Amino acid sequence: MHKYRAMRSRQKGRCAVSQRSVKGSHELRGTELRNRTMSIAGRFPLLGWFYPSITMLLMLYAGTQQTSLLLVAMLCMGIYIAISSAESNFYLLVFLLPSLSLFVTEQADSSYATMLFLAALVKHVASRISSMKLHVAGLLGVLGIIVLELLHLFTYLSDWLSPTVRWIALMLYASLLIIDMSFKPSFKRAVYTFTCGIFVSSACGLVMSVTSELTSAPFRRFEGVGGDPNGFGMMVLMAAFFLLHLYKQARQPNTLLVYSSLGLLLLGLTTLSRTYFLTMGFMVLLLLGYMAVTADRNSIRMRSKMIAAVAILGAVFAIPVMNLVQSIIERMSIGSSLDKMTGSRSFLAEQYWTVFRDSSLWELLVGRGIIGYLPQSRISVHGQQMGPHNTYLESLVAWGLVGTVIFIAFVLLLAYVQRIKSGTVVVRTETWLESSRSKPSFLAFLPIISTMIFLLSLHSLGMYTTYFYIVLLIMNLYYTEPESVERMEGIGSSGTVPAERGSGRI
Repeated sequence: MHKYRAMRSRQKGRCAVSQRSVKGSHELRGTELRNRTMSIAGRFPLLGWFYPSITMLLMLYAGTQQTSLLLVAMLCMGIYIAISSAESNFYLLVFLLPSLSLFVTEQADSSYATMLFLAALVKHVASRISSMKLHVAGLLGVLGIIVLELLHLFTYLSDWLSPTVRWIALMLYASLLIIDMSFKPSFKRAVYTFTCGIFVSSACGLVMSVTSELTSAPFRRFEGVGGDPNGFGMMVLMAAFFLLHLYKQARQPNTLLVYSSLGLLLLGLTTLSRTYFLTMGFMVLLLLGYMAVTADRNSIRMRSKMIAAVAILGAVFAIPVMNLVQSIIERMSIGSSLDKMTGSRSFLAEQYWTVFRDSSLWELLVGRGIIGYLPQSRISVHGQQMGPHNTYLESLVAWGLVGTVIFIAFVLLLAYVQRIKSGTVVVRTETWLESSRSKPSFLAFLPIISTMIFLLSLHSLGMYTTYFYIVLLIMNLYYTEPESVERMEGIGSSGTVPAERGSGRI
């Protein structure tokens, strides 16, 4: 009897200990979950309401043109930049790129857009000064471009010094996003944010077109609030091919990426830009050729999804598409001369080529400066001073032959730094793993090719936003989905030695 009571008491004790341990484990899991939730909320405290609020403010401003709404949006974004991380600020700037024309105030010495970017630069440096690991060659390349521009200061007027300093600061900011080896934002999230920014810009442009007076023109070119139909078309193509690259690289591809890409391609047609029509046609042919010969499973899925989507959209929106095609035909048929067909671009190219050809030896080698070449050239159309509308010709006039070579080498250097930054796995026994990581996908080159074609009709080096587009293009070049990267590194670590070559860090 006593033995039985002792056994029962021991069993009760074990049960009590077991219950306490289970209860303790549940409490521990609950505490971990609460801590994890608080950590996420601490990292992204404003994402729940910030972007929708900014979108509503921008759309209200587009409809009412009340400056107070723009100032409220500026204040909210300034506070966000001050309290958020450098990575979150980068996403915000990417979101604003398609809508920056709303923040450009020509009356002020510095536009609202420039103030936002400068504030983000100050916060970026202040928050990361102790954790930056700069690539040596990349840093020297940035300093080389800055020195190249500073060589022209002795020819500049005092009015040109302030925009030169701003351009140098923001070009340096864009370069830091690449050459800082410890700064690794999510490219996928940047693409999503950039695409949302294009849709917000389109919505604001639609609101402005509805509330404004109708023109007597036979067609209306749509540009969102991007400031220029050609520039808006370039952004649309860039985002469309970014999404297709994300789809190809995904381990579990999302069909919405393909449909969003097709929607962007259709949105670009509304710009009625000849450059967009020609560029999109050429790029679609390249894409179709790639999908016809590729054996990649995601690319085959992409092909079937695109065929189905085109068939459905063609059946549902047949009448609007026919009206759009008619407007395109009218747009393409305007003009009986090359000058009218190109919107005076052929005239501007001829004039700026004459400026470059008649330059002094110093100007042939290092140019007239990215800020000073425009007022020094004094080329105008209908009384308005105009740039060359050709980035390649702009580079020759602004930086000369030597400077152009230096800039091309600088961009290639940034691409090399990003390749190292993305992580190259060196495998001793299975070298195919290294080649799969180091060689970009064919789809990664499509946004680069389309942008290079667009640069034939845009002058862009004097605008600091161009260098943030370059950052996105370079990040896209060596993008691989993080899950697949971790899987490959895990395979490599089982029987190989991973290493990082040429990091060259400070």
